[in-house]
Amino acid sequence: MSFSLIEHRPLYQAPLGRGTATVLGSQGLRLTGLGSFHLDEGPDFAWLNIYRTLAAGRQLEITRERTPAFVGPQDGGVAVRWDPCAAVQAHLQAHYQISGPDSLDVTFSARLEADYRRFELFIANYFTPYYTPCVPVQDDRVHPEGITWYNKQWYGAHEAESWARDAAAETVFADGRWLDGHALNWRRGPHYAHALTLQQHRYGHAILLMGRPADCLGLSSYNDYHNAQYFHLGGVDVEAGEERAFTVRLVLLTQWDDLQEEALARYRQWLED
Repeated sequence: MSFSLIEHRPLYQAPLGRGTATVLGSQGLRLTGLGSFHLDEGPDFAWLNIYRTLAAGRQLEITRERTPAFVGPQDGGVAVRWDPCAAVQAHLQAHYQISGPDSLDVTFSARLEADYRRFELFIANYFTPYYTPCVPVQDDRVHPEGITWYNKQWYGAHEAESWARDAAAETVFADGRWLDGHALNWRRGPHYAHALTLQQHRYGHAILLMGRPADCLGLSSYNDYHNAQYFHLGGVDVEAGEERAFTVRLVLLTQWDDLQEEALARYRQWLED
């Protein structure tokens, strides 16, 4: 057996703060050049890809494993598009665009060719163990004191955890969709306080990911053998001919007095804008 030449699609890059953002196609986005690495880093450590597409109590497909119909420049950014198929009767797209010196926006969209109940795009982000994740959740104590920043532990017990937006979103999690495909029995936490996750790197930077509450039915995290943070987008009934779009913003943070307060300030400013 001999080596054979494998052709790869071109990669698209742009500066982001002191790093470089690279669109990898169906696998999402990678941020490099931050002055550190982990030996386990590889092509699977990527952010902001459409992992699963789900609806009505089942997994429709693992979208990132399907070859896109198009990867290339579009509207000042880079688009990754999938045509409809038997599993998902919709045009799916992830559009990556630089939105500031240290931020980029990714808009995930679906243009439907069939009706679906509780249609969801499940967005994956995989970080190395050099990052420590935390999520702002609603204070569930007897005498609440605002939000609680829940810190995840690397390779801890019961690490498949999720936090819904509200009671209605809880029913989407529980409709059977997580018994399908690669099953995950999410351990329920309190409702999230803000639709954001924060990953602090041990060597001087942090990654803030945030969505709009109206778009984000829940957040989840799996930190057992990989440091994964997920956004559950949509979860609403859709009809043929309809288009739905959801935006997630990534911010590279390098300076702060209080990291959590800085994250909340960036989040509130984005929602106001």
